[in-house]
Amino acid sequence: MAELDLTKLVSHFAQSNKAEAKSPKTVSWYTEMLFDFVKFLRSSGREAILAELNAFSVRDFIIREQNRGLSPYTVQGKVRALKAFSSWLLADGYTSENVLSNIKLPRVPLKIVEPLTPPEIDLLISAQNPLTAIGCRDIAILVTLLDTGLRLSELSGLHLYDAHTEEGYLKIMGKGAKERLVPVGALAQKMLWRYVFHFRPQPATEQDNYLFLTLDGRRLSSNAIRLIFERWGRRAGVPRLHAHLCRHTYATNFLTQQCGDVLRLKLILGHNSLEMVNRYVHFASAQDMIHGRVSSPVDRLGIKMLKGYKIDRILKRISN
Repeated sequence: MAELDLTKLVSHFAQSNKAEAKSPKTVSWYTEMLFDFVKFLRSSGREAILAELNAFSVRDFIIREQNRGLSPYTVQGKVRALKAFSSWLLADGYTSENVLSNIKLPRVPLKIVEPLTPPEIDLLISAQNPLTAIGCRDIAILVTLLDTGLRLSELSGLHLYDAHTEEGYLKIMGKGAKERLVPVGALAQKMLWRYVFHFRPQPATEQDNYLFLTLDGRRLSSNAIRLIFERWGRRAGVPRLHAHLCRHTYATNFLTQQCGDVLRLKLILGHNSLEMVNRYVHFASAQDMIHGRVSSPVDRLGIKMLKGYKIDRILKRISN
């Protein structure tokens, strides 16, 4: 087993992920990250065999990637892929133990990302003509993302028959082929109705019966929406606009506006654990500190000597 070719094992791992119905994007991402490790082994004079997948070589790989100036998120992603691969090797009997169980994920900075503000959203809406097919569609896309927190791929893959706007929810097929229901507010319902009833073209084929379509009735792909947002943001003076920022804005506002607790947010966003949701709690808390009324411990103490501090009256008299 120790002499097995890592390249073949990575390909086997990819086939296993496909059989488990993981998304093509996920399968491709794992494969790319693992082949980076294979290239590292060969470039450092080592054989690309199973025996070289160990804690020592992986730590060397981490240091090499960090020294290359890659972002901490990219490095952490590569280590996640290696750890998933190591777990699979054990489960499929290629190794007698999880050789990377003691490898910890490199830390990444927890940066505070400002959600889209109401003035920025106003600028974006004002830059579109709601009386045109494109303008009405794009406004409906933006409002839907801000009101539901959908991933870009989930929005692009949403079929017309899964949009239960009258009942106030969308049926979403998320990561790992897990279906969930996402509530939709009154304003988003109104924007969706306007688009579907007045501007949505007939699908070009039966397979194109998606909610959001191009002008010729084809599915509006994730890449197309990404480009629309890039151009729209620059034109409206909000160049930081992108689909994931809308998801972040939704999650932050969900908490700051007290629309529900973290468990409800976890279900709506389609996360498997509370790890990512806890990041939004951190962001929301930061927003409260910046924009909300923060209670001061010293103010609450009510220190009498400081309230009637005579030096203030003295300084005022001197300045006059």
